[in-house]
Amino acid sequence: MDYENENQLQETMVVTIEDENKSKQSTSEKKRSPKKGKRKLSKFGRAVLYVILIGSLSMAGYSGFQLYKGMKDYRDSENAYHNLADTTGTNEEEVVTTETGSTYSYTKADFAKLAEINPDVVGWLSLQDTVINYPVVQGKDNEYYLHHLFTGEYNNTGCLFLDMDDAKDFSSRNSIIYAHHMRNGSMFAELEGYRKQEYYETHREMILQTPNGTYLVEPFAGLLTDGYSDYVQIEFADDDAFLAYVAQMREQSTFQSDVTVGAEDRILTMSTCRYDVENGRYAVFAKLTPIE
Repeated sequence: MDYENENQLQETMVVTIEDENKSKQSTSEKKRSPKKGKRKLSKFGRAVLYVILIGSLSMAGYSGFQLYKGMKDYRDSENAYHNLADTTGTNEEEVVTTETGSTYSYTKADFAKLAEINPDVVGWLSLQDTVINYPVVQGKDNEYYLHHLFTGEYNNTGCLFLDMDDAKDFSSRNSIIYAHHMRNGSMFAELEGYRKQEYYETHREMILQTPNGTYLVEPFAGLLTDGYSDYVQIEFADDDAFLAYVAQMREQSTFQSDVTVGAEDRILTMSTCRYDVENGRYAVFAKLTPIE
């Protein structure tokens, strides 16, 4: 091998060794360098993550429990009121012929049996061909029966109840019955139908039974209002004030009715919630006529 070739060989070996050293150094640096996107969470970060996870699971569990409870309330109340109607109704079927010529049939309630279960009972309200077929109570306040069934069991479905300030025999000039608008269609949810004229035309009468007599209930107005307005009035200064109140309800009514209300008449207001506005209310006003 001549001198020139030997020098070239040495230079090649030096370059090769340097390249190998650089490759090893680069590989070592890659092993030491953390990979992008896989940085470990700090202890504080992990703690925050655990808190968020536990909170989310707790909220999901609570929501599930509330849903279960709501469904249970619906089921329990439905069974309770169906059983009540079956066990406290007499076998006597009554038929009423109205001034319009239509007939209304209903089963007479046994108020002696109802009073044994709950002495707060003051009536039984029914609207033919609907779910409205419930007892009416009057409590010491206007709160208790918002969350208690007729049987006294705690349940958010509640019970139809007469205003605490009304006469229990419905002799007040305006008797007010309250009930929830339940999302499963029970209690006073059916009253929403009176927002349309077509519904009124096929549901022009109800029946209110009391221990002292039975009344034909004839709706004449439906009012869209809210819990902030003063739409509930039981007594009136005089006949003119009463008739002015009736006229005001007619003017704002969601349906038109030819039912006449005179100064000598008594009326019934049925009030419930509505969900299209905050704290919404819908009230149906009706004439009370004793059935002979």
